[in-house]
Amino acid sequence: MSVSVFGVVRAVVVAAAGAGLVYGATHVPGAVAVVPSSSASAATQAASSAPVQGSSLVCPGPELVGVQGLHDLPVGVHVAAAAAPLQALPGTQPPATPGALALTGMPGAALGAPATDRGKVVATGLTSATGVLVAGTQSLAPGLAATQSSLVTSGDQRALTSTPCTRPGADLWLLAGGSAPGRQERLVLTNPGGNPVTVDVTLHGADGPVQSAIGKGLVVPAHGRTAFLLDSISATLSSPAVHVVTQGGVVGAAVNDSWLNGTLAAGADDASPAAAPSRDQVIPNVEVNGPAVLRVVVPGDGEAVVQARVLTAQGPRALPSGGVTRVAGGTVHDIDISALPAGASALQVRADVPVVACAVVARYAKGTAVSDYAWSVSTAPITGAAGMPFADTAKTAHSLDLTATGDSLVAQVDTVSPAGDVQSQRVSIQADSTAQVKLPASSSVWVHRVSGQGELHAGVTTSLADALGPLLTSTPLVDTLLRTTTVALSEVQP
Repeated sequence: MSVSVFGVVRAVVVAAAGAGLVYGATHVPGAVAVVPSSSASAATQAASSAPVQGSSLVCPGPELVGVQGLHDLPVGVHVAAAAAPLQALPGTQPPATPGALALTGMPGAALGAPATDRGKVVATGLTSATGVLVAGTQSLAPGLAATQSSLVTSGDQRALTSTPCTRPGADLWLLAGGSAPGRQERLVLTNPGGNPVTVDVTLHGADGPVQSAIGKGLVVPAHGRTAFLLDSISATLSSPAVHVVTQGGVVGAAVNDSWLNGTLAAGADDASPAAAPSRDQVIPNVEVNGPAVLRVVVPGDGEAVVQARVLTAQGPRALPSGGVTRVAGGTVHDIDISALPAGASALQVRADVPVVACAVVARYAKGTAVSDYAWSVSTAPITGAAGMPFADTAKTAHSLDLTATGDSLVAQVDTVSPAGDVQSQRVSIQADSTAQVKLPASSSVWVHRVSGQGELHAGVTTSLADALGPLLTSTPLVDTLLRTTTVALSEVQP
């Protein structure tokens, strides 16, 4: 089903195991979990935990340049990175060895001077077809976070966009885009590794996966990036979902969804990978104030019975319509949530088989023309510390949206001022409810759970009041790397 919510156009929505070793899903220096295989000789195991000594993230770089067959569009991006202040590191003391936080182009060289102090933001601007590797070492390795953003206030590319810089993966789902005239989705893949990575991209829509050889066997060069126009697979999907699977390594991925509605810029935003497929998906920051859609994809072959509800500051509420529905395996389904009351909320999607969910909200300019829109992705619970550095806070306003699911909790929010001062506050959130914190002029914000049994999810909404119409973007907060667990093995003779 296609949901028509954005004016007279159709809907835009949200909507290695070997013989002897098994490696953890995330592999960074010093963060390998080792499990012995069964054999004739037994072994004893002693696990130990220590702060990570190296961590890294990848950012897509400018999304509108470097796409084969398309003219480059002059929209630069800013990347901001920081290591969390000590107040934001629950139960973790960073390594004593002095470290550094550095940005490096992929491909390319160092981007500016590295940071050597916790809480200090290192930032750079980019206009070329270059991804960014964000790396923290030793004392600046735990609690590393980075964000990419762009702001254009006039012209065909007018929009406010953002995406977190992420740890690369081998199996990723990204939900964004649509088929309205002038709508384009660009997939940007970044490879921080030393060998090329082969990627298969599959588009799913309301009728299931698109059968196409296009998008298969894409090669992302070592320490480089590849940008790909998803419309080359199919330009007619009203509710696309993107599945990225790699061979020979891992990649970072982001989808830029931009819309030029005739001669009017209708906005853009980036979508980062959603939480892994599961039977319980939470989208923490959804600020409805006009057209809005929840998008759900069923990765497997079996039908899903999907139940969706909205979480508010007063607790859970039913959706105005479409809260319970059946979705065929492999297909994408959009649910119109425009009738929700205006304000910050979260969405929870539960199903009897694993699903992936995201949401999109739009803002109108004067009249009925869409001014901008923001994609909000589902997130995994924050079990340690999560944060977001800001590249430029002079024009935009930021709010932190917190969600507790399953039970109540108390979260600590730490903001770092441009001068480096840290302010902390505790926020109590009831079970299956939300809370919003308006952020002062800050260089970064950090959050972690301090008590309670609820699961914590968080995201930041960034907005700009503009004479041509409001601009906004949504950024999910994801766990930073804090500690690594190693397993020491000692042989026991039979």
